[in-house]
Amino acid sequence: MRSYSPHIHTNFHMYSMSTAEIWSALGLPARSAARFLLVPRYFVNGFSHIRTWNANAYALARYGPSYRWRIWLLFDAEDLEELEHLINQSADREVLELREAKLEQFRLVALVGALLATLALQALSLPQLTEATFVVRGCFVLSTMLSLLSTFFTCIQQRELGVIRTPSALRIWLSNGTQYRNGQGCLVWQSSLASLTLLEAPYELLYLAVSNFVVGMSVYMVIEWDNGSLMVNGERILIMSGEFHYARLPVPELWADVFQKFKANGMNAVSIYFFWSYHSASRGTFDFTSPAKDLQRLFSAAQDAGLYVIARPGPYCNAETNGGGFALWTSDGSGGKYRTSDATYQAAWSEWVAEVGRIIAKNQITNGGPVVLTQVENELQETRHVADDTLVIYMEQLKDAFKKAGITVPLTHNEKGFRSKSWSTDYQNVGGAIDIYGLDSYPGGMSCTNLDTGFNLPRTYYQWFQEVSPTQPEYLPEFEGGWFQPWGGFFFDQCLAEQSPEFADVFYKGLIGQRATLLNLYMASLFVEMIERGGTAYGGTNWGHLAAPVVYTSYDYDAPLRETREVRSKFSQYKLLALFTRVSKGLHNTVMEANGTANAVSSSAIWTWQLKNRESNARFYLAENNNTRTRDVTGFSMTVKTSAGDVTIPSMQLAGRQSRWVVTDYEVGNETLLYSSAEIASYGLFDRPVLVFYTRAGQVAQFAFKSHGNLTFKSWGAETDLASAPGNKTYSSFKFTQSKGVTVVEFSNGVLAYLLDIPSAWTFFAPPTTGNPNVTPDKQIFVLGPYLVRSASIADGTVAVVGDNANATSIEVYAGAGVSTISWNGKRLETIKTPYGALTAKLKGTSDRKVNLPELSGFKAVDASPEINPSYNDKNWIVANKTTTLSPVKPLTLPVLFSSDYKFYAGAKIYRGYFSDKAATSLNMTVQGGVAAGWNAWLNGRPLGYHPGNASLTSTSALLSFSNATRTDGQSNVLTVITDYTGHDQTSTGPAGAENPRGILGTQLLAANGTKLSFDQWKIQGNAGGEENIDAVRGPMNEGGLYGERLGWHLPGFDTATWAAASPTTDGVEGAAIRWFTTKFTLDIDTDLDVPIGVEMGAPKGTVARVMLFVNGYQYGKFVPHIGPQTRFPVPPGILNVKGENTLSVVVWAQTDKGAKLDTLRLIEYARYESGFGFGAINGEALQPKWKDRSQYA
Repeated sequence: MRSYSPHIHTNFHMYSMSTAEIWSALGLPARSAARFLLVPRYFVNGFSHIRTWNANAYALARYGPSYRWRIWLLFDAEDLEELEHLINQSADREVLELREAKLEQFRLVALVGALLATLALQALSLPQLTEATFVVRGCFVLSTMLSLLSTFFTCIQQRELGVIRTPSALRIWLSNGTQYRNGQGCLVWQSSLASLTLLEAPYELLYLAVSNFVVGMSVYMVIEWDNGSLMVNGERILIMSGEFHYARLPVPELWADVFQKFKANGMNAVSIYFFWSYHSASRGTFDFTSPAKDLQRLFSAAQDAGLYVIARPGPYCNAETNGGGFALWTSDGSGGKYRTSDATYQAAWSEWVAEVGRIIAKNQITNGGPVVLTQVENELQETRHVADDTLVIYMEQLKDAFKKAGITVPLTHNEKGFRSKSWSTDYQNVGGAIDIYGLDSYPGGMSCTNLDTGFNLPRTYYQWFQEVSPTQPEYLPEFEGGWFQPWGGFFFDQCLAEQSPEFADVFYKGLIGQRATLLNLYMASLFVEMIERGGTAYGGTNWGHLAAPVVYTSYDYDAPLRETREVRSKFSQYKLLALFTRVSKGLHNTVMEANGTANAVSSSAIWTWQLKNRESNARFYLAENNNTRTRDVTGFSMTVKTSAGDVTIPSMQLAGRQSRWVVTDYEVGNETLLYSSAEIASYGLFDRPVLVFYTRAGQVAQFAFKSHGNLTFKSWGAETDLASAPGNKTYSSFKFTQSKGVTVVEFSNGVLAYLLDIPSAWTFFAPPTTGNPNVTPDKQIFVLGPYLVRSASIADGTVAVVGDNANATSIEVYAGAGVSTISWNGKRLETIKTPYGALTAKLKGTSDRKVNLPELSGFKAVDASPEINPSYNDKNWIVANKTTTLSPVKPLTLPVLFSSDYKFYAGAKIYRGYFSDKAATSLNMTVQGGVAAGWNAWLNGRPLGYHPGNASLTSTSALLSFSNATRTDGQSNVLTVITDYTGHDQTSTGPAGAENPRGILGTQLLAANGTKLSFDQWKIQGNAGGEENIDAVRGPMNEGGLYGERLGWHLPGFDTATWAAASPTTDGVEGAAIRWFTTKFTLDIDTDLDVPIGVEMGAPKGTVARVMLFVNGYQYGKFVPHIGPQTRFPVPPGILNVKGENTLSVVVWAQTDKGAKLDTLRLIEYARYESGFGFGAINGEALQPKWKDRSQYA
């Protein structure tokens, strides 16, 4: 027997177990509910009771042996025993103390219950509640009911205990009127289970009510939105996101590298396409676990970097990827009518959405993951606002499927430019509308090499969103981050216009000025003079056959982050805006107060956007050149509204292609900037507020502190003319002309300010000390100087900075008081503390670090087109004899020779056609391999003809004469055709998009008089195993059907000992044929270096050839010298072994009798960085499966 405490039961449990015993008498449904309620209480109270349950003497004495199966009594037995002790052994004083304690507690429960019921009822009227998961509404309803029940029970208890005033009466009320002999043989009154239930019920019902309310609000507040911004966990956030395609960087260790660079440059989110084609080699099969397809690792890497994720799983993506992301097994027509409500199509995509949706759902922010938005489909125009339209039905099908997969975060869509008004709940919603409307836009209009064209910033975004989605935040899922180039276009290194940091300064700021609060940098699909344009935060590489025909191998796109993973100055300029929006919480919920030319300024040559925060006096003015293309310098003054009245800021300037923020009533911790024409990069709250301003060198800026008159200052660093400007007793104003370099100013109010010119500002970083993507000003460390800062943390007086650097420079860190030393990538630096509290040290460059790239030599070579020989054995090839096809495009002749009909999708295909008709004198053939794809034909081993490919044609035709070919009379003649492949089309390419066939569309034998003759038989061969995906690690789009590919000559471990020594540069290929060259080389790059490496290829002028590059089994380049433009092919670490042996193959396909050879083939180094990332530790072994015998595919 335990001693009794008068305060027993003052703490309530999670669920009432005494109710279980009562419910057990009410029948099976109640009995089942009672047992269910036991589960959470086990976790609250622990499992210690279970271990002693069989030895519970009290329960045995009271209930007999049956207590062992009456599990609900596990906890009530203890409470009943203690209550029994009170009835039989406690003093009258203790009994009365229990009564008073309970009455006081019941009064409190009644009050809290009533308040909670009111709150829960009001919660049922929250905005967007109808869009939230049913769990939220259910929790609020349950909370209301349980709160009222708890109040009801307290009223009962008040009445009962109010009547019972004496100890004896209370003892009678607490007992059930039964006496029995307890475990000690004493005759005692038995405690009442009903009384115990009444005593416990109010607390436990209130606990349940509070729990339901908290759960409901937590789920509801995880993600909500209005026309100001997205809100995550109840906090407004301005999304600054970049696009990333993991499929285009198949080294999972490098995903973290890219994400860290996104974060370092101010981004708080990453937008990701999930290509159905990349994960599904055949119907019903999905690979989400191979190293480069491991989605859980992808989500974890984003979360570890402190990024939200915008998931974009299609099923159609576009993205300039093969088939627009559709699984290539649908390209034979079995996928139905794409992007409609067609049942066949729905059956095809449903499995994909269910599988990928389940993984996305698991990683939603509501489940502790990083996903905050999920996009449905891609740029699907709502052409008719009619409920029974096939597109409306299709969007409803998709929404239902994603929700069924568990998606609860807001669903989004992306409008294809200012072309239509689609899928907004605010605009002619007849069905299919999603939660948050988005608009894609690519307004640059610039030429790749002409720096004076384009640069026209639309000023209609705000009006567009006000019309189409006025209750939603302004969201641009795809905004121009660069341009992409087609076959035959320019190479990205030539496109200086798109690499300009001025683009970021004008266009990205201009969007924020028009109240955009969700911005993602991405690519487009707008054909302009044969130049596809767009952009991405990081493009990557179209390795294998990942590209759609509109693009070549490189997917660099002049993105802020280069294909080599290097930071361009455009990204550094973007960072200044992103860091500003991160700390400028007043910018996250604004109204458009005014806009136009001469608005708040003295010159009609200047356009301003004027935003005001809804809850405060904070205003944000964005000044732009009215003509955004101009390169003129314009002087003006600006009159701004402040809490101290209107203030005129004189001597302002805008250079050509520049924009400039001016803020008023801008809070910096406990201080307020009354106004500032010096742009704010960031501010931090350390031991004091620290402001970071940036201004172009030579331009004048002015700022003022509110509530301080006659402030004084001290300065260090670059010489400055900072001086007091006209103010009054309520504020101190300062004016300066920006010097080159860095000036640090300490004011007498304690504020520290950095005045940076633009190049210095590009080296400013604000690494967060929290993993939360929504970084607050007090969760940052300021670093100035290096090329890249990945992270910073404080421990034991040391600021540990991790980053990358190339040139010798100084590093300056402001981290507040209590630190004295900087460590850089784990090495302590000789540190100096400045008079203003910062730490400085020197960083070494990498110019003296040795990187030895070997010459590519020692090649072995062999003929790689034996199929040309008429005696070649093709007995294991597939007979192409189909006379019908599911394809919406009909063949020009029979049999059907579409490669997808025979389960060969990606890469080159080889056909062998047999005929014996002696009358045949020529052949008319049409081949479709995609834009720039070529083909060759041989008759009985002799070249018959070819097409070199065309940068503007998807299909090509030729009439081939047999006059120079040798025919066999009366015997079978063999026509061999090898067709190249540049990908399946996107849906924008007619007539059938990804279902446009690949391979031979038609081939017709002709007699001399034009009579049509027939082939006896056709056979086809493609990639080894077809859709079996025999190399799952590299995936279904890495290989094609060339002989060496089928036999695995490109794979590490293949033995070339029997091959002849020959070089692609000195020997090449003789005649129209294909030759395979392989060598090995070793790299030994220091583990603390990041050295982007590529392969450069070139060919003599006039060469007509097609060249493929394989590195350790990965096809990492297609070089077509007669079409171009790409000659340099970056290969990332992980594909390239930077500390070890590498296998490199070059496949040269000469298309003419002149043969072909290369005149350039070498490894190149793009740059050299000392890095704390640990690139040298990347182990490519799991990504590089070795060669296995493939002779069955010959």
